[in-house]
Amino acid sequence: MKLPVLFSYAGHYEKNLPVPVHSHRGAELVYVSRGECVTIFGDGVALAAKPGTIYVTPPNLVHVQRNLTEDCETYYAVMEISGGELDTSLRTIDTSGDLFLSQWFRNLYELNSGYALEEASLLLMLIWSRLNAIEASGEVRLRRHPALLRAMDYLEEHYSEVFTISELSAKAGVSQSHLNALFRKETGAGAEEYLTALRMRHARRLLLNLYYTIAEVGELTGYPDANYFSRRFRLYHGVSPGVYRRSPELHADSARIAGERIT
Repeated sequence: MKLPVLFSYAGHYEKNLPVPVHSHRGAELVYVSRGECVTIFGDGVALAAKPGTIYVTPPNLVHVQRNLTEDCETYYAVMEISGGELDTSLRTIDTSGDLFLSQWFRNLYELNSGYALEEASLLLMLIWSRLNAIEASGEVRLRRHPALLRAMDYLEEHYSEVFTISELSAKAGVSQSHLNALFRKETGAGAEEYLTALRMRHARRLLLNLYYTIAEVGELTGYPDANYFSRRFRLYHGVSPGVYRRSPELHADSARIAGERIT
């Protein structure tokens, strides 16, 4: 199988080691794992970075990294890219909070040390896929109403708490009817249904951990009353949390219901 990305080599800088002025024949991805730095490119562009930032550098562009903190640490990978599927234009991508990319760049460095070039090329494909998804997600956020973004961000952070939709709309800065209209336009469902789906997604994940009791799962997902959680879960999935826990593959895709209410 011919891959559009062929791994060339990978490297690692840390402990405030100086990075010389240089360029690469292939495209380069640099992941900032710790500290802060700024990279200055040959055309005069200076791009700052913090942990989780990824530099995308096109081939043959002269650049130099200047560390802004003594603890700055970066991983880099150089590759040959064929075709026009991947965007190698100069930019930074904020991936802070991503659970995979930091480990994957370390894995690239380890694969380079072990001369596992084919495996490194496959991992680069996965990294590019992840980056494309992150950038697409950012474009979606730009198109969304600011009040909807405030509400969605609040729900992601506070889904385990008990509150009403009117309280949510106040935090978003719009009326409850307006907020519901925004949710329906974007997701096809109201704010209550969106929250229920979010809570149930986390409940399904927590139920896979047998160290949590069903009551604990309910409390961690916004249902402090264990009996109420079991009823809501059964209405949503068609089975009780205990049955789901025993056979999640049979019930994870059950259709959701409308009319969920927050108590």
